[in-house]
Amino acid sequence: MNGIRILIVDDEIDRCAAALAKRLVRRGASASVVESGEKAFTALEERGADVVLLDMNMPDLDGMQTLKIIRKNFPATAVILLTGAGDLSRHMRTLEAGAFDFLHKPVTLERLQERILAAVGRGPTG
Repeated sequence: MNGIRILIVDDEIDRCAAALAKRLVRRGASASVVESGEKAFTALEERGADVVLLDMNMPDLDGMQTLKIIRKNFPATAVILLTGAGDLSRHMRTLEAGAFDFLHKPVTLERLQERILAAVGRGPTG
């Protein structure tokens, strides 16, 4: 994961996102956290990211709305959506809207790392 820039977008920073960022940094990634879609756009404009880990359920702009804006304005950035709700039709809509993947929480760090590496072209795509 050396050198991969990851932006985590989750309204529950204190609960999970900050801990996830620390774990990704220990594996060699550069990870930062913001708590909203609006702040994600600012962070992407200022610092960029190779991969966005995007929570599906957030107030204001939800994951789907945020995904569509990221795809339009930052097309080189891969987006992996994360959700605690298991809805297959929602999963399909996010993939059709341009998400690289859609993972259900809780996800193991190993699985998440595998999908991040695949999103940046450094691992298997399956």
